[in-house]
Amino acid sequence: MTAVKNITLTVCILSLVYMIVMMLTPDSFRQKMKTVISILTALTIAGAILNIDFSFDEDIDSGLLYESEYSYNELVLGELEQRLADSILLIYEENNIPIEKISVETNIDEDSSISISKISLTISGSSEAYESKIRKVTSDKIGEVTLEMNFSEDVDDS
Repeated sequence: MTAVKNITLTVCILSLVYMIVMMLTPDSFRQKMKTVISILTALTIAGAILNIDFSFDEDIDSGLLYESEYSYNELVLGELEQRLADSILLIYEENNIPIEKISVETNIDEDSSISISKISLTISGSSEAYESKIRKVTSDKIGEVTLEMNFSEDVDDS
């Protein structure tokens, strides 16, 4: 079906080009122009039938489209992770856990399901005071995820 569409489009465009060239060409060059246009028409139709692509713009455009989709997906994923981080921060604040910094990493699997794979936290306090509470809140409210915790009061001042 695409071959028929390509051939039809090719014939229409070449017919238009032929008409314009014939109107603008002086009588002395008409025979040469007819020969050149006939050869171009034959090559283009043969290429369309054999499914040979003579255009280079399509390859460039598809590469740009891939890049823009990729960057768009990156932007959407970044926004999703930021909103999840904000929501999870509220959960910790409701449970009186002093979070200084939070980041969330997500995964999108083959079924387009989104899951939180890792939560990184910087907590104002010691691990003895908050670690078990953070693990319990995370497991109860969010589920089983990998936690990376850094406690500001556990830094060794040696």
